[in-house]
Amino acid sequence: MTRSAIIGTAVVVLACLTACGSDAGDQGTNSVAATTTPPQPQLLLTFDDQEPGPAEGRQIQGQGSAAITVTLLNRNKPRMVFEEGHEGSMGLRFPPYTGQTTGSFGALRIEPEEWLSPGSSEFTFGADVRLDGVSNGSEIDNGDNVIQRGLFSDPAQYKIQVDKHHASCVVRGTEGSVSAKSKVALSPAKWYRLDCRRLDQTVTLTVTELGSTEPPSVAEKTGPIGPLDLTGAEPVAIGAKIGSDGQIPESSTDQFNGAIDNITYLRS
Repeated sequence: MTRSAIIGTAVVVLACLTACGSDAGDQGTNSVAATTTPPQPQLLLTFDDQEPGPAEGRQIQGQGSAAITVTLLNRNKPRMVFEEGHEGSMGLRFPPYTGQTTGSFGALRIEPEEWLSPGSSEFTFGADVRLDGVSNGSEIDNGDNVIQRGLFSDPAQYKIQVDKHHASCVVRGTEGSVSAKSKVALSPAKWYRLDCRRLDQTVTLTVTELGSTEPPSVAEKTGPIGPLDLTGAEPVAIGAKIGSDGQIPESSTDQFNGAIDNITYLRS
């Protein structure tokens, strides 16, 4: 089931109440059904409205509860394409690794909005990813950014990245930075769901191999974080680093080499 299907489906909880005693009208065991709908994330990108083929020139719409503006960025020759993802969903394929400054680089830029600055609130963000076999090794492309808002030089930052096939989540505020790193090595060509949650001073990263019966892997770290006040022009970057000029930098792109799907952000 895709992330969008999970979010859009009501969860039905059945509570069985057993009555004991001799009061008149006692019916024994009663079943009470309650329906709970999960909160809709402000940011949701499924790409399921796209057809397979080159992404260049396409309009990308969000399916979340908040309006967003998405721009597709390219450096050098455009190589991003929409292709079939996990269980028939549609994913966005980012440029393959070349290790050269003349290679292709691509990212999605989501323009900043107030709700994308979580402050001290609980928030979660994540995406489904399928990593290429070769995805790092040169100065210009030595990391795999999945989602990022805020650069290292900015006053706050949150991001999910895959470093040498291991996912990690960083949340940095006014009081400090906390990073949770998974011990699970992501196998090439397999789809994984990466979810990061910040609650008070704890950052929790959950890695789930889609289609597998193995339980999710959970990494958790606690430490001082403080508010994340991202109220400037810092965009949310998907698939690569985006500089202060709103473009993919000429060096240290942290290009994700592989496919990404079902991008979410939910601020409580």
